Amino acid sequence: MPQKDLSTGVSRRRFLQATGGLAAGALMAPMLPSRAFADSLDGLVAKAKAAGEDRVVMGGGTGAYVDTVAKYFYKPFTEATGIKVDVVGGSYGERIAKLTAMKRVGAVEWDLIAMSIDALTPDVTPLLRDLGQCEAVPNVAANGVSGSCLGKAVMFDIGGGVLTYDTRAFPNGGPKNWAEFWDVKRFPGPRALPNFGTPWWVMVAALLADGVPRDKLFPLDMDRAFKKLDEIKPHIAVWWNSGDQSQQMFRSGEVVMAMMFSGRAARLRDDGLPLNVVWDGAPLDAAVWAPVDGGPHPNAALALLNFVYTRPEVHVQYMDASKGATAMRSAIDLMEPTKRAELAVSPQNWSSVVRIDPTWLAANSADARKRWTTWIAS
Repeated sequence: MPQKDLSTGVSRRRFLQATGGLAAGALMAPMLPSRAFADSLDGLVAKAKAAGEDRVVMGGGTGAYVDTVAKYFYKPFTEATGIKVDVVGGSYGERIAKLTAMKRVGAVEWDLIAMSIDALTPDVTPLLRDLGQCEAVPNVAANGVSGSCLGKAVMFDIGGGVLTYDTRAFPNGGPKNWAEFWDVKRFPGPRALPNFGTPWWVMVAALLADGVPRDKLFPLDMDRAFKKLDEIKPHIAVWWNSGDQSQQMFRSGEVVMAMMFSGRAARLRDDGLPLNVVWDGAPLDAAVWAPVDGGPHPNAALALLNFVYTRPEVHVQYMDASKGATAMRSAIDLMEPTKRAELAVSPQNWSSVVRIDPTWLAANSADARKRWTTWIAS
């Protein structure tokens, strides 16, 4: 989970890079759920068919990312259940705006919507169906990582804004956290930070560097964050605004460390660049799938959500291709240890990521962007 869509989660950017190098033989044939998984799925499918629900309409984007999601998840779901998945496109922001309009006129056409976890704000959640503790989709609760059920959505794929550094610049070991990223004497060299429309990511890093505990970050103290950013600003060689740019700056040696998308860093490592990735304090980037309140195929939508949390072997293939992670807990155990250690959802990393407070974001994102634009131009 388009670089200019400021609401788009980075996993889409990550995936578009990853899919370019896939060999045709890398995709295994889709596997159907085990019997244990299928029992609950059968009940949802039976309800859907009894209600005449023969499809699920997903507000889920277009392009290479969606094509591959379809190959791993939508098409196998149709093969297993006979229920078709129709996908409609548009950026995250466009999808939310369209869904809002549909709800306003009482003509909801979608059953599910894919969005960034940061979009689950109080002004958006009334558009969505309440899943509670995901009792209606038991595979999520049984098989997902901690926090997979978000009340009105479930997590799908997961990454983050990781501290990445070139190990050649630090033969004795590089920075292990954002405080050390700010330590230009102990860890000298040109740095990079993102400038792509989510300044709270950088503010989080600044506050962590200034000693704010991870569980005390929100509400963000923007005055304190910008004061800390003033310290590092002279040492930032690149304020990158696309995933491609963030990769190129490491390829060219323009920087020795940066905050960057975890999937982009993984792709560079696959290409042979000696990079290390630090998850401590990484802002969470996750795509979530949410059932739409009043959607025309409610049982079929729940069946698809339940199906996604099956077939761990297929999740491994998907994660290997995307260089990200899904929320399927048992799939993590099937991965090679070196690859597992790079995932956001690995136990050693999952407790270290920073979840952006959606209530704070809804109330403060416009002000944060305005202050950032003024500060970055000064």
